[in-house]
This record gives sequence, C-alpha cells and structure tokens, in this order.
Amino acid sequence: MTRVLIIKDPEEFGVFDIDALPEEIVRTVNQGRTEVYFPDLHGRLFARQQAEVVVITGEKPELPSSLPKLSQREYEVLALLGEGLTTAQIALELKLSQRTIRGYVAKMKKHLKAQNIQQLLARAVALGLVHPEM
Repeated sequence: MTRVLIIKDPEEFGVFDIDALPEEIVRTVNQGRTEVYFPDLHGRLFARQQAEVVVITGEKPELPSSLPKLSQREYEVLALLGEGLTTAQIALELKLSQRTIRGYVAKMKKHLKAQNIQQLLARAVALGLVHPEM
C-alpha cells in the first residue's frame, strides 16, 4: 500500500491508500493517466514521491533552484505548524515570542504566496519543503 496525498488546491486535498508501488503511481500520473488510480480526478496533475508518500498536485513541480529560500528557524516553525501546533504553542516550544512566530509565518506566507496557514502547509508539502508524517 502506498499513501497518496492529493492537493488539487489549498482548500481541497485528500489522503488515499493505493495498492501500487509509489514509482508506478508517479509514472502513471505524470504520463497524464490519472484516471487509472483516480477516476474522479480531472485535469492535468503532477506526482512526485516524498519518502514513502506520493504527492499529487495541480502545479508542475518547480526546479530546486527556484524554490523559496527559508531559514532554519522558518523550517522549524513550518514543521511544528505541520504537526498541528498553534503559533502560541510554537512560541512556547521554541522559547520565542508569539509575535516572532507570527512574523516567521507571515514571511513564509509571502515567500510561498499563501493566504493562510493551510495554504502555506499545502504549498510547502507540494514543493517538498516539509515531509508529512502519516
């Protein structure tokens, strides 16, 4: 079984378990044959493997050189957001002020062109900046 994360847009995503090898899913989706595994999905989608998870998005993956540059602290905040922590909880965890954490979040949203935290996390996963633990 392969865990598949589909992010059609920041507001619409789903997690599925597919009985196929990750490489096979990625190849099939990238060949434009998404209906083999997902008959209800329409439009051009792109897939890539991240660890044991296959991520499918509506946007072609960017080249690594064009990925936004985040600081080590921003990656830490992003990972904690991905674990479901609030900015207040992250501030306590990292021993920083909530204002500082909100500043990191605002900067990351600007870099990733995200309007909210859910969109920020969806884009970060789609770009491979964070790897979901499922």
